[in-house]
Parts: sequence; structure tokens; C-alpha cells
Amino acid sequence: MPIGHELSGEGRAALGEYLLLMADDELVLGHRDSEWCAFAPLIEEDIAFASIAQDEISHAALWYELIESMRGLSRDQLAFGRRESEMRNATLLERENGDWAFTVVRHYVYDIADDLRTEQLLHANEPLLRSVAQRIRREERYHLEHGAMWLGRLAHGGAEAHRRTQHAVDRVLAESRGLFHPLAWEQVLVKEGVLPDRPSRLLRAFVERVHAALGEHGLQIPSLAEKRESRCGRIGHHGPELASLLQTMGEVWRSDPAATW
Repeated sequence: MPIGHELSGEGRAALGEYLLLMADDELVLGHRDSEWCAFAPLIEEDIAFASIAQDEISHAALWYELIESMRGLSRDQLAFGRRESEMRNATLLERENGDWAFTVVRHYVYDIADDLRTEQLLHANEPLLRSVAQRIRREERYHLEHGAMWLGRLAHGGAEAHRRTQHAVDRVLAESRGLFHPLAWEQVLVKEGVLPDRPSRLLRAFVERVHAALGEHGLQIPSLAEKRESRCGRIGHHGPELASLLQTMGEVWRSDPAATW
């Protein structure tokens, strides 16, 4: 029986959108992480970051499988068969990797956001959501530890490393509000008892945790005051970076969509 079968049509549509948002975040960031394979600053980090990328993509697959039960599309179709405008990942996650500092800061900031999001899902009135969130959190705990280690290493690694880390913080936080962009369907999930509160209201806790995590390393925290976004991935407004990523990511699947790999 598909997840959310007891919800109204509006409730199922809202749940599908939320699942898609989470899956797309994990898939896109996982692919960006995988691009560091053989290019990370240490051979040990090649292995570690490849493992993290694999985790993120496997988490995406878990969310896509739940959507598959609702919409009748396979997880491969969901991951590789949609147009750029149909993707719901946050804009920050599709940005090209840049240097190691940007990658580390982006991933750590995202992991904080994801930790808050999956923590909220532990209180969802839907057993499958709770089960998947519990499984993901067991692996994400190590991602947070890895990110905290590298953040401290870079922030205290000398003048040049600190400068690059500060620049990464400025860039990442400039788009980090998009991780919690308010969406109309959130209220439907609260009204129908799926979630205890709107996911966008996690923004305040996110800001507090980011300030605590980055501030302890002497990094200046730019204002996260609300401002108009130039693009919002949550509503399908993406740029050329995602278009290029999707082209690369789905090339093999598009060669024979009916194949079983």
C-alpha cells in the first residue's frame, strides 16, 4: 500500500512534493560530492568523500522509492527522467564544487539542515517517514562529525586556509535560506497531521546551530536576514549549473531508459 494512502488527495500531493524535495537535495549534493573522487586533497579523503557521496545518493533512493509507491514512476525515472524545471533541490546544492573549502562548508551547513529536517520527521504521524528518517540519521551522524573536523582543520590551517574558509562561509550562507524556503503545501502536511509543524519554521533553529558551529572557529557570520532570491530551486527555478549536472548524471540512463542495470 502506498505511503499516505489515508490522506486526502491534497495531502498526498503535498507529501509527494516534500519527499521529492528531500530526494532531489540528496541526489544533487551526492553527485557533486562524487566529483571529488580522485581529486580530494588527501587519498584518505578520496575514499571518505566517495563514501559520503554514496550515502547521499542511497538516501535519495530511499525517498524516491516512497514516491514511486505514490506516483507509479520508478526511482530511476524520478532521478534521471525529469526536466530541470521539475527538480526541487535547493539552489545552493547544485552550485559547482569550487575549492575544497566551499565543498566542506556547503556540505556541513547542509548536514545541519538535514539533521533538523530528519529530526522533525521522527515525530511524523507516518511510520514509513519515521523509519527512513531513523535510518538516514544513523549515517548522517558521521557526516556531521566529518564536516566539523574539516571545518576546524581549514579554519585554523593558516591565513590562506582561513581566508578561503571565510569566503566559502560568505558564499554558502548567502544561499542557505533556500534550504528552508516556505512553500504553500507545507501547511497541508500540518493540517492533515503528517508533520508537527511547517518545515520552513526550522530556519530559526538552523541559524542558531550554524552560528554556533561556525562562530567557534573565529569565522565571521554574514547576516541571514531575509532577502529576495535571484533563483529558487524549490519552485523549479534553476540555472545552467543544474542543467549541466543533469546532462552528465543521466547520460547512461537516457541511452536506454528501459534497461535494467
